[in-house]
Amino acid sequence: MRSPGPWLPLLVLLAACTGGEERNEAQLLLDRYGRLEQPSLEARRQAVDAFRALGVRSERVRAAQTACGAMQDALLRAEEATRAARVARSADEGEPALARSAAALVEVERHKPACDRALAALRARHAPR
Repeated sequence: MRSPGPWLPLLVLLAACTGGEERNEAQLLLDRYGRLEQPSLEARRQAVDAFRALGVRSERVRAAQTACGAMQDALLRAEEATRAARVARSADEGEPALARSAAALVEVERHKPACDRALAALRARHAPR
């Protein structure tokens, strides 16, 4: 029988490191997602943009980032448009903002199931032990 050679320990180490990297990325993403609620729309916009810009390599984590980032961005755009409608001086100015808000909310509903599934999968796979 042949010896597995010098590559086997390296492959085992690489597999362990890759799993640890995904775990670290998942925990970072989940932490940042939990911090998206901010007191002002401006601070929330910065948090959402930073969440969407996280450099993650794991395909699973990136899928959660993409779905949840798109949902949070759409939700924020809906809130921003609603705010614009409230401060509009006339119905002619407010109606387009309300239409933008409604369109963004449709987008939120489109992304929400994928975001919820992806977050649940990350939590189940990488829950602290």
